[in-house]
Formats: sequence, structure tokens, C-alpha cells
Amino acid sequence: MAHRRPWHCYSSWNRRPFQHKRSRNHRREYARGGAQSKIQRYWGGAKEIAWEDWDLVVGLKMDKQVQVSSNALEAIRITVNGALQKKLGRLGYRFRMRSKPFQKYRENRMLAFAGADRVQSGMRNSFGRSTGVCARVRAGAILCDIGINIKNLALARDRLRIASMKVPCSCSIVIIKYKSKELLKKSGLMFYDDKKRLSVPIYEVISA
Repeated sequence: MAHRRPWHCYSSWNRRPFQHKRSRNHRREYARGGAQSKIQRYWGGAKEIAWEDWDLVVGLKMDKQVQVSSNALEAIRITVNGALQKKLGRLGYRFRMRSKPFQKYRENRMLAFAGADRVQSGMRNSFGRSTGVCARVRAGAILCDIGINIKNLALARDRLRIASMKVPCSCSIVIIKYKSKELLKKSGLMFYDDKKRLSVPIYEVISA
């Protein structure tokens, strides 16, 4: 098996997109071919139950702008969805992965044997070949969220804590939606407006 480069080589991003696209569009930022995404399913649990019907919707907020590989997204999905389905059943929660891995990352592979400098061109024409796909996530974005009842909040927080270890930056566990102010106060977590990307203190929510 070929050696994979450490993910800190690809975790930051500041250039234009180089997206995977299954189409006839031959623009440079829409590339074809290369490795496929590891994650194929983005939902779990009771999709038919609306988000507003759950006591709380808990999310994993990104603190920095990073790229998250499709391998990490699949690991997060298995970490959260597998344990919740085993302990709560399919109708006991609702899970969603928000980020989609459309960005392709490249690697300019270098030969490592005697006389390799005669065969390869070094850093000339070093655009590289696509080796996988990842998701571009901005600071303050929600990576995934879980609809849960208040009695199962501790389990959801623990699974999100483990999922945050698979991301190349620090994360926060926040409340995105709530059914009543009493449930929000009982949860002990910060309320986060994911549309405005602002943290709202609990005393402002209660006094409103």
C-alpha cells in the first residue's frame, strides 16, 4: 500500500477551487477523474421527523477554516451514526452531514531511488495528480448536526466530542435549534445562530 502524506499538508486552503465534477465542463476548476469520495451517505436516523420536532439540535462548529478529507467525513459519520443507531434505534435521533467533499487535492509524487533525478523533472511542471477529495469548511460553519431528545443529550455530546478528534482543527459543540427555553437552559450549551454565524449568550435568549 502506498504511503499517504500527513493531512497537515492539505488542511489549509486559500486558493481557487479545483472541484470534482462528473460532467463535460472542461474548465480548469472542474476536474474529472481521480479518486472517488469515501463517504456516500450523508443522513442517518429518522429523516421523516422534522428538525423542529426534536427537543434539541446539537451541532459541531468549526473554529478555523480548513479542508476535511472524505476519509475523515466517513469516520465522523460512522462514529456518530453507528453508536446512536445501536443505542437509540433509528427513530431515536436524526443525523446529517452538512459538508460535501467536492474539492480535489493533488500530490506531485517524487521518485525515491538511486538515479531518480535522471528520470523525473523535480519541481518543474509540478501541478500533480489528483489523489482524493475533501470538503472546504469555513470558520463558524456547522460540520454535522444531530436532532435529539434532552434525555439523550449526554450520548450525543460524547459522540460529537469523539468526532471532533478526527478534524484538523479545534471544534465546539453548540445548540442550533431548541423546542423551549427551559430545554436550552437545561442543556448547558451555548446557542449558535448558524445562519448569521454568531454565538448568542443564554441570558439574551431567555430575556428575549
